[in-house]
Amino acid sequence: MAAGSVGGQPALDKWIVLGYPRHYIYHKHRLYNMGILAARGDICVICDSDAVFPPTFIASLLRAYTETPAAVVHLDEVRNTNQAFYPFNYPPIKILFGAGCINWEGHTTLGLNDSADRLHHANYGACMAARRRDLLAIGGADEHPDYLGYVCGPYELTFRLLNYGREERWLKNEYLYHTWHPNQYGLNQDHHGPHDGFHLSARALDARSRFRVQPYRRNPWIRQARWGGTLPVERLLQWVRERPEPDWEAAAQPPPPGEDVYWMEKNWFGFNIFQHADTWYALRVRSGMLNLQKLRRGGYHEFWQAPSKAELQGQLPLDLQDWERWWTRGWLPARLWRKFRAQPWQQLPRRLVRQARRLAASSGSSHGPAGVGLPRPGRTRASAGMLTPASLWETVGANSTRLPGTLLVER
Repeated sequence: MAAGSVGGQPALDKWIVLGYPRHYIYHKHRLYNMGILAARGDICVICDSDAVFPPTFIASLLRAYTETPAAVVHLDEVRNTNQAFYPFNYPPIKILFGAGCINWEGHTTLGLNDSADRLHHANYGACMAARRRDLLAIGGADEHPDYLGYVCGPYELTFRLLNYGREERWLKNEYLYHTWHPNQYGLNQDHHGPHDGFHLSARALDARSRFRVQPYRRNPWIRQARWGGTLPVERLLQWVRERPEPDWEAAAQPPPPGEDVYWMEKNWFGFNIFQHADTWYALRVRSGMLNLQKLRRGGYHEFWQAPSKAELQGQLPLDLQDWERWWTRGWLPARLWRKFRAQPWQQLPRRLVRQARRLAASSGSSHGPAGVGLPRPGRTRASAGMLTPASLWETVGANSTRLPGTLLVER
């Protein structure tokens, strides 16, 4: 299928249409995985499908991976709400910093300008890059039904890559750009899974808090690629045709809340925060995980609940001065024990191993700790970490058409 050209080169290396029926709810994470499976390069990049990319975009990512070979790299997005740019009329990038720009402050975006809440102020879904082998190692994107619809995104991969031992790095010398279009914030009645009130997936936040590495629901074909390299697109499409997805049908009734407890935030000023069935709960860290059976039989000496996170946090008896004094000047063994108690214990052995590998790998980085992971056996650190402009890149997206040399995956 023709997709135009840029500088005489095809705008798309490959355009894959999966052919799912229209009555299915879309599952972007399946698209991510199909792109990862079909990719031939070392780096996979998942971007906002309607972003504007500067000419230096790929060079900046190459440089980032030269400096931090074992990182998950993010770019924030400069947003402009001036409706004069709709329909999209290819404005020069410098104009997007003018009238209508809503998130630029000084020399960077609001989310990267020492924000106290980068998780919500930076755009984790704008652009994420990671090594393909790392994405395969963590099982690819999570295909749990919670990610059906528009509450989803590559940030769930970021959280699990961090749990795997990779370093999160945000570029502050390169950005994507976004202009206004109708319904740009997704305020609609489309299907969505549980979230934190700001459209960050509850299941992704739960994986982050639990230090989870593997997905809750693995792609059925991702394991075959980890040791077998790139899979032929024709075989992938055949597997898609042969596998119905009844859980994705729009007519299917949404499952009841069940017993799922989402660990939304760990150790928030001494409290663990949870969500269950659209209700928010908090326990002191020393009380451990929220147990629904214990809660129902009145087994907690103290707990807090509210219909929203903001209301819950407003109820909590915080003593910020005592908290700061404890964590900065408290008795070291006591602080370490308190931090230990805040973790899911079953994850600690693997986390200690990953931390040891991270420390062993950090000495070779020219940009702070490289984060993480050792090169494959038989490869030197330099050969494992260096990329050249001739490296083959794959960009995975839902509808991207503006970046040369990309792989497009559609429903």
